[in-house]
Amino acid sequence: MSVLSEHGPVIPDTAAARAAATAFVLAIGGGVVSFAGVVLFGAVGGILGITDTDIYIVADVGVQLGFAVVAAGYLFVADERSRYLKFHQPTVEDIAWILALPAISAALSVGLTTVLPVFGIAVPTHSHSSVGTAELLLQRPMLWAVAIPALYLFAAPIEEILYRGIVQGRLRPHLGTAGVVLASGVAFGSMHTLTYLFASGPLVYTILSITAFGCVWAFVYERTENLVVTAVSHAMFWTVPFSTLLPVV
Repeated sequence: MSVLSEHGPVIPDTAAARAAATAFVLAIGGGVVSFAGVVLFGAVGGILGITDTDIYIVADVGVQLGFAVVAAGYLFVADERSRYLKFHQPTVEDIAWILALPAISAALSVGLTTVLPVFGIAVPTHSHSSVGTAELLLQRPMLWAVAIPALYLFAAPIEEILYRGIVQGRLRPHLGTAGVVLASGVAFGSMHTLTYLFASGPLVYTILSITAFGCVWAFVYERTENLVVTAVSHAMFWTVPFSTLLPVV
């Protein structure tokens, strides 16, 4: 189609541009509102007197409270909500993807830490001295009673609904698979940029690696059309000590 007409230039596929703009507004909006969720979760933890406990560390879903507000707001006004909420029982292929994703992440990490220094981009040293959620669960298995409802049943599904279900569902009618995967990955990385601006460590590497793996999750969702797959995988990366099992992750 020509971009010129007798009335002047014609912008091709404005619907696709609007869909992409909406997807990025939702992605960045989720990141912005997540700060309010963190403040709220911290305030509640302070009132309950649990902010210095292992339970609080494992159940920290403040970021996802913000995602939930943005996702719920969009779904409230959206038509055909079912296209954004694709959950079903995993198939054999779905389970294979869940099991394969940690190895894919390890291979991606190896590639990035090998290539990026060539361009002068700092990479992490893979020091794992801090104790995170996965390590706490390894040390205190009883905390799984907190992790399962907080992370597997709330935080991961909410994040996946917004960044895979809604963002990709918004893009899919207007872009091919490659375009959906790339745009979704960039949106996912852009949201994390807001968070990691205030964190220590190699920022550029962190954002590039999150964007790259966001593309992987986006592809897997396009392949399986099942948010259970990416939600379980997402929660596993929080709760399984892959840094010990696969040191390059």
